[in-house]
Amino acid sequence: MIRKLLFLSAVVSIMAACASAGNIVVNGNFLTGAADPFAAAPWTTSEGWEVTAFPDDPGATPTDTAFAAGTPCVGSACNDPLTGDWIAQLLTTDPTQTYTLTFLYDAGEDSGVDETTELDVLWNGSLLTGGQLINEPENMWIQYTFSDLVATGTSTNLEFTGRQDPATLFLTDISVTGSGGSSVPEPASLLLIGGGLLGMGALLRRKRKA
Repeated sequence: MIRKLLFLSAVVSIMAACASAGNIVVNGNFLTGAADPFAAAPWTTSEGWEVTAFPDDPGATPTDTAFAAGTPCVGSACNDPLTGDWIAQLLTTDPTQTYTLTFLYDAGEDSGVDETTELDVLWNGSLLTGGQLINEPENMWIQYTFSDLVATGTSTNLEFTGRQDPATLFLTDISVTGSGGSSVPEPASLLLIGGGLLGMGALLRRKRKA
């Protein structure tokens, strides 16, 4: 019985580690730190973005419907990647891989007046091709995908800037996965793998003694 438990524990640990290593974005659905926006997450942000209640709009289905990142910033200055309204996360990347970015974006509520919405997506400081989303459909969650992104080093900055005149736009389910199926493992993943291997080692030692 003990052997079976050790074996199951090892397998579960390794499987969990492999699953969690796939997406190198941490807290891509903004569940962590919801009570204190971004405080417990590795996101950095200007003052405008905040973790907000999830808007119940049709379209693509997020993995979680509790929270999203949102910004009500007004004006073209919002999309300046340095001084505007932005959120960013420094990702651990592997220069030998290419990456795929996916996220869900909701351009916000139709206010009934002329307005401009714009979400810009930057990879290591450069605007992605097709990554300037202007006046996208409102009141609808849409999934966007950007493939074959090149990492030039062991760290890559993923950044979003947002402008919504005069309502609020929303962002969630941000994922970046490597071409190898899983990217550089996060520290938590390494701990899980280590735990799994230790469990397997303990099982082998018990078998030898038997």
